[in-house]
Parts: sequence; structure tokens; C-alpha cells
Amino acid sequence: MKILLARIIVAVGFLLGTTSAGAQLSPGFDRSEYADLLWLQFNTLGDSLASQQNFSLEKGAYNRLLLTPEVGLLNRASIFLRYDGVVVIELRGTVPQAKSWLENFYAGMVPATGSLSLSKGQTFSYQLAADTAATIHAGWLLGSAFLLREMLPLLDSLVAAGNKDMLVSGHSQGGALSFVVTSFLHYHYSKMGLSVRLKTYASAAPKPGNLYYAYDFAHITRNQMGFRVVNTEDWVPEVPFTAQTLDDFRSSNPFTNAKGIISKQKFLQRTVMNNVYNKMDNHSRKAAKTFRKQLGTNAGKLVAKALPELEMPPMSNVMNYSSAGTPVVLVPDADYHKQYQFSGQNYFVHHMYAPYMHLLNLWYPK
Repeated sequence: MKILLARIIVAVGFLLGTTSAGAQLSPGFDRSEYADLLWLQFNTLGDSLASQQNFSLEKGAYNRLLLTPEVGLLNRASIFLRYDGVVVIELRGTVPQAKSWLENFYAGMVPATGSLSLSKGQTFSYQLAADTAATIHAGWLLGSAFLLREMLPLLDSLVAAGNKDMLVSGHSQGGALSFVVTSFLHYHYSKMGLSVRLKTYASAAPKPGNLYYAYDFAHITRNQMGFRVVNTEDWVPEVPFTAQTLDDFRSSNPFTNAKGIISKQKFLQRTVMNNVYNKMDNHSRKAAKTFRKQLGTNAGKLVAKALPELEMPPMSNVMNYSSAGTPVVLVPDADYHKQYQFSGQNYFVHHMYAPYMHLLNLWYPK
């Protein structure tokens, strides 16, 4: 039934001028591709143009196949079929409601492979990295899981019908979700033995997981297929809070055996080095513990009130966040600073559609 549905959708796509035949995403940052994705993000996932199904933009025409309901902590997504048969997944960013912001603040880390229960009898199993040391932001895993439950039946059908090129994108929180969704789809289809080509534009995205998750994302999107687009004046890519401890190092790192190395020194040197080492280690562990308690345990209690049937995997003993994706850095010029000025209260002046498009046009003109 799923394959039949997808074939009907693709057949309609042919009538609309779209096709899956010969579709292939090109490596590298594509200005028009990103501009279209940014416009779709800001104009088709809310009330504006919500009922419209067809859009003609820089890169071509887009036919919307799915607009999900709001799920989880007010997450939403759309699936489009581009004129050339590329499947486009657009993940919405934060909306101005407390539940949506709670997803961002639920920043304890969980293992990048595991399972969670979205509701009674609905277990969502996931793999987001091959490395067992990889961890991921709990809130954005949660948001991605709810959205993938809505999107996977159609995505699987499209792949079965031959549409195996996928663009994944989002801005802000949507950018964070685009990392998670890309990783999930990569391993989901790899396990099925299907060669699905993924390309990601994580726009204005915060840091999604630890260093080992970032390594894995870089590997699965190698050859210029996974981008993080950043306005250097935008504060959102700087978060969440992060703290690195000795537990975040590989066992081969000599710092993990610093005590053993110090113990071999002469008495005076050993005393001084132990004092310095203990201060550094204790302060970093204390910071990580505080972040885990406030952003993991306490935020998790608020999430449980909002989603009483949810069962999350156990929190990891990690708070070492790292940026992911190949950076596309948009640096403001003097004209930008004249137009977009921080007044002390307009905290998103550098974060929205207009400033990003201004800098895109500056450094990547049509």
C-alpha cells in the first residue's frame, strides 16, 4: 500500500513537472538550494501560505506532499517533492510558546543509539552514530522522534518508488533537528541495504551533540554534503552550555592518566602539579554536574509533565557539546551593521530570515 501511494504521488509529480528519473544531489554549498530552503522554512511551516501546495523558487518548483500536525513539544515538518525528484524535508524551528522552548532547554545528553517510548506501546528505536561514545541533545532527539514517526511512512514509500535523493533542512531549532534526522535516516536506510543520498543544510543551528557525534556526522556527510550555515553575529550557534571533563577524552589520551604521570615526579613538582590538576578537574566536573542537573534532570521533570507517557533513555554523564557540519560562515560587513543593530533587547536581530538572506546575497550572489 505504501509503495502504491508513493507511485501515485510520483505520477502526480510527473504531471506537475517533477520526476525522480536521474535526480542526483550535487556536492557542495549551493546558494540557490539554501535560499529556497530558508524561504520554505519561514513561509510554509506556520499559518502563512499553510494551505498552498506548490511553490516556485530559485532552484525550481516544489510540491508539498505532507505537512505534519504539531507533535511532541510543538514540532512540525513538511515534505516536498522538488521538480527534479529530490525529496525535501523541512523541519520547523522554535515557536514562541513555552513547550517549544522547553525542548531547547532539555539539554541533558543521551546515548546516540537507543530507544525511547513516545507513548504507551509506541517505542522509537534509533541509531544516530556508529561510535558508542557519541551522545545527543535529549530535547532534539525527542522532537525528531515525534516528527519521524509522522514522516517515515511517506519517506519509506518515496524511497521504495525510486526517490532516493533527500535534502534535510531547518533553521535554529529546526537546524538542530536536521542533524538528528539526517543521522537517523542514514542509518535507517543503511540497515535496509538502500542507497539513499542525503544532503543537509543546518541553518543557524545550535550544537547538537558531543564531539564523537560531530565526528560521525562529518563522516556520513563527507564530500561536502552536510552544512552548518552561520551568521557570526548570531548567538544561537553558541549554545547549549558545555563543559568538558576528563571523562570526555579517549582512553588513549595521556590526560586521562595524568595522576599516574604526576605520581612519578619529584616531591615538590608532584605537590604543585597535583594541586593544579585537582583544581582544574574539580571545577570542570562541578560545572558539568550543575548543567546535567539543571538542563537534564530538572528540565526532564517539566518535559514529563508536558508528555506524561514519554519514557526517555537514561542521561549520559556528558555535557561536552560540539558544533557539527561543514561551516558556511556568513560574516557581516559595514552595511549589515548599519541595518541590523543590537539594541540590548532585540535578541534575535541577527537570527531571522532577513539578516541571513542579506549575508547570503553579499557572499554568495545569484
